[in-house]
This record gives sequence, C-alpha cells and structure tokens, in this order.
Amino acid sequence: MRKNFADLVKIGVVIPTLIVSMAACGAASAQGTPADDKAETTEAVEAVENTESGEPAAEAAEATAEPKLYENRGYKLSVPGELADKITVEAPDLNDDGVIFSAYETKSVEAAKAKGNDNLGYGWLFTITERNEEEARKMMIDAIGDQQPIAVTADGVYLIFNHPTDVRYERATVEDMDKDQGEWTAACEWANSIMKNFAKENGLTVIGFNNTLAESALAKAAFDKEANYTISTTEHGPLAPNGVDPLPFYEKMTKGALYENVDVAENEVPDGEYVVLAFPDEQVRYDFFFAEGSENLIRTVQGPEGEEQYTFFTKVTFEDGTSKASEIMHEWYDAIAEANGIQ
Repeated sequence: MRKNFADLVKIGVVIPTLIVSMAACGAASAQGTPADDKAETTEAVEAVENTESGEPAAEAAEATAEPKLYENRGYKLSVPGELADKITVEAPDLNDDGVIFSAYETKSVEAAKAKGNDNLGYGWLFTITERNEEEARKMMIDAIGDQQPIAVTADGVYLIFNHPTDVRYERATVEDMDKDQGEWTAACEWANSIMKNFAKENGLTVIGFNNTLAESALAKAAFDKEANYTISTTEHGPLAPNGVDPLPFYEKMTKGALYENVDVAENEVPDGEYVVLAFPDEQVRYDFFFAEGSENLIRTVQGPEGEEQYTFFTKVTFEDGTSKASEIMHEWYDAIAEANGIQ
C-alpha cells in the first residue's frame, strides 16, 4: 500500500554510489486519466530499419509517439511521446494533501516493488500541490529545499512543486542501473522542465522562487509581520522599517527575477559601498553592491561580528535587463529614511 504524499516526502532511500552524483529525482499517489484516449497507445511500427535514416524502428517509434496529456481540476500536464510509456502520472481526486499531479519513473517503481520496497518512494520525480497564500509565503520564508512555489492562479491559489532531495533511482541490479542511467536522466530533465514551464503552459502567473537564502530573506521582510530587520547604508546607518510597506519593493526585487547561487573568488568581491539588509536575531546580513557591473550580486554573511562567519553569493537576473537590485534596495532605504523623519 502506497503512503500518501505527506508521508512520502519524509522518506529517504539509500542509493549505490554509482549514481549519487546524478540529479535527485524520485514516487507518490492515484493513477491519472489521460485527457485523450488516443494517447493511451501509440501506433504500431514495423520492426524494420528505416532505410533513409538507418534508425531502428523502436527508436523511430519513440520519436514519433504522441504526447500523453493528463488533466485534473482544470490543470494540464503533458508527457512527451518518447517518455509516455516510461513515466507514470497520478492525478487523484480532491484530497487532503492538495495533490494535483504526481509523477514517477515507471521502471524504478516496478523494480522497487519487485524487491518489496514499493512504499519507500523509489522513482518519485515530483508532485504538484495546491496551497493557500499563507502556506506558500511560509515556504518562501523558510526556503524549504524540496518545496518551491512555481505559480499562482487568478483566484490566489498557489501551485507548489514538491521534489525529492535525494536520488530515487532503482533497478534490479547495479548493472541495470548503469545501463539505464540515460532513461533516468531523461526523466529528471523532463521533471525539471515541468517545474520551469508548468505555469506558462497552464496560463498561470509565474513565481520564479529558487530557494536561495537571499529570496528567503526578502520574503521574511515582506511577509513576516514579526520580522526584526534593518536596512542600512553609510548615509544614515541602520534603520528599522518604521511602518514602511515592504511589498512594493519585494515585488520589484522578485518579479521576473531569477536568483542563483554563484561562486565568487575572494579577489573578485566588489569594492566600495553596498546596501545591507540585516536580521540581528539570526545574525545574518545581505549586502547589495553598488559597484558597476555588480549591482545584481548579493553577499550573504552568517555569524556574529568578530567571530567566524560564513559567506555565500547569489546573483539575480531580471527579465527586463535593466533593473538593479542595489538600486531597488536603496529606494527601499530612502523610503524608510523618510518615514523616520530623515531628510
């Protein structure tokens, strides 16, 4: 008997060293119904060589197979033809977990079942769930690694992309795992494409949350009414928000923006001034550089002043190609200075 989604996401599995370096993908909930009955099967292909391309008939069949479309509660999910018989999609009726779709790599599920391990989450690739605004915002504040808001409906329902943080690949033998690695990789790549494209393909508003610490900090400042934070520059020093609404600045910092963690060598850290978003209770600060060419680079510094600290860097890319993170943060700071009566 399969566990429900809430139980499944708590499960980790042990995987041979052979594949631990692969992308983490993984198994979860009730068989979905294809939207088009014709997608249930693909046309038979003659078992002969394609004389023009020299391509085996089986490969030609994969290349020309029709996609399989699933629908559930107004949402659509498409599996490309070449993966249609390799991916299991479940689209349960209304349920307590808010599950819309769950996807698995079928061979891993079958291999685990043959070993008596069908309740351990092998083969799970992702699950898409519905959540309300409060739940979605808490996920962004906490930056939960396996749960990413990817879209919001016109009615304010948030779609969450839930995914494993470990590898859920399984086969009968290590040799089979080695042989089928390409199939597992293709399944994971498809899963990643769903995370990126589900919102647009369903006509929803995209949320590009990437679970970086910088995004989490901005969400905390914007949505947590109890958050203790300051913004500072060398102009007036650290200033508390003093009632300034953070949402307009949060939206500028996140709309059409992609946050990615990056490596920056010590000798490449920009010189000069920066805006600081600090959370004294957590002993963490975020530096937004003014230096030309580095206006969208953010430095995260964790740990108390004067003691050992840990430093990370995040780069933000705005779709409009012109927005600059440090300028937006400085606008936020100016609004706070004005609210504090500083001219």
